[in-house]
Amino acid sequence: MNLPASNHTASRQLMAVTLVELLITMSLTTFVVGGVVYSHIMGGRLMQFAAAKLGASDSSRKAFGKLQDEIRAATTIRIGNGTATSFTAISNGTAMQGRAIQIYPTTNNNWWIRYFYVTNNSELRRVTSSNATPQLIASYVTNAILFSKEDYLGNTLSADTGNCAVNVRLQFYQLSYPMTKVGTNNYYEYFQLQTRITRRILQ
Repeated sequence: MNLPASNHTASRQLMAVTLVELLITMSLTTFVVGGVVYSHIMGGRLMQFAAAKLGASDSSRKAFGKLQDEIRAATTIRIGNGTATSFTAISNGTAMQGRAIQIYPTTNNNWWIRYFYVTNNSELRRVTSSNATPQLIASYVTNAILFSKEDYLGNTLSADTGNCAVNVRLQFYQLSYPMTKVGTNNYYEYFQLQTRITRRILQ
């Protein structure tokens, strides 16, 4: 059965898509697809940004936790400068601050724990009298003076005394976007952790 000519023409006009409508549809589709792709890219960058922060915070928290426990349980603490194989304590009359700390858990001076800063690698490492292999504690450490002995007012001492607080300060930097390097210095995230720790048994 054939439709009348007028009805057939009207049906074709209702089904047709003009060029303007096609361009509008393509434009809207492009905007929608572009928005989805952009959201995906920004989501990936946000995940990298959060991973950098969480990774640095986690390593820092672990470093502080172990160090705090060992200082609190110590019988003697020495501040100075050292490496994996040597340690030189700060002498009396000089500000008690340095890049390394040597902790003696007992009265036996042959048993010790040493934390020391490696300048070339910007790392805090740990070594003990029973294990000469350095253990990495924290990376991306930027400050040179990490440890100091202070009185109850926060003043740095110039004499070695057992009745003091140990100030531990770690300043960190970490790449915010590890996969996307921008410029010559890249993007960095900076933060600082600082605490004052006292031994449980004071002299």
